[in-house]
Amino acid sequence: MTEATHPQVRQVVKTYAPGFGLEVVEVPHRGGATDPDEVQRAAQDAACVIFQQPNFFGCLEPAPDIAAAANEADAVAVAHVDPMSLGVLEAPGNYGCGLAIGEGQGAGNYQSFAGPHYGFIAARSQFTRRMPGRIVGETVDAAGERGYVLTLQTREQHIRREKATSNITTNQTLLALAGLVYLSWLGPQGLLEVGETCMSLGRHARERLQEAGFEPVFPDRATFKEFAVRVGRNAKDAVRDARARGVHPGYALGRDYAGLDDALLVAVTERRTPEDVARLVEALTA
Repeated sequence: MTEATHPQVRQVVKTYAPGFGLEVVEVPHRGGATDPDEVQRAAQDAACVIFQQPNFFGCLEPAPDIAAAANEADAVAVAHVDPMSLGVLEAPGNYGCGLAIGEGQGAGNYQSFAGPHYGFIAARSQFTRRMPGRIVGETVDAAGERGYVLTLQTREQHIRREKATSNITTNQTLLALAGLVYLSWLGPQGLLEVGETCMSLGRHARERLQEAGFEPVFPDRATFKEFAVRVGRNAKDAVRDARARGVHPGYALGRDYAGLDDALLVAVTERRTPEDVARLVEALTA
């Protein structure tokens, strides 16, 4: 698993892994992204390689090369993706990933103070019968009308818990429905436009902050809607002071990464405006 994957995702994996007798190996980032050669060396005898695209720093990983490195080591490439980036970034299945995972808060759902959200998982056909939960298939009824039925549900969840792929389930149907409606409303062109808006506003915010004296932590890396800047002091203090002015400026990276105590992770989504960016700059420079 790459070090540039979301810290909370990494912690969940580390929590579950011992129960299955698995060892978790973390591949460090190099200047904000992951070296595929290091991934290939670490992936020898590994079950899978988990990486995030865009990664936790907002930087774009060399995803096709990471997936290729995993596949060459006979490990399953697992991409943790932001669904709202897929209008402008390649789909994980197109560059060799066996699984794509993520969460859909950004697709039609509100923050809800960090939860609940809905997660998603997509897999190649050879993994279908090993997936948790239920698989819904499309068919036709006696009148020839389209309908949907359960085509697979692992009974171990009910009668053989020690072999179950998903022992504890929650129902996030309303949230998933909101995501479905939102993505259906957007369509392929709308998803592309959202992605382009995020990239454009993110670039604008990064330039405005740099003009105000806040240097990017990873200046040579391409980003999607998030980026890291140095604020010249402890980032936690910068967050506290900006929030006192009614602006939450970002996430203090020093909470999870050594040497980045002065680094702030800023996110700019399609819901923001140039005026919001100006307010952010003002809050951080006041």
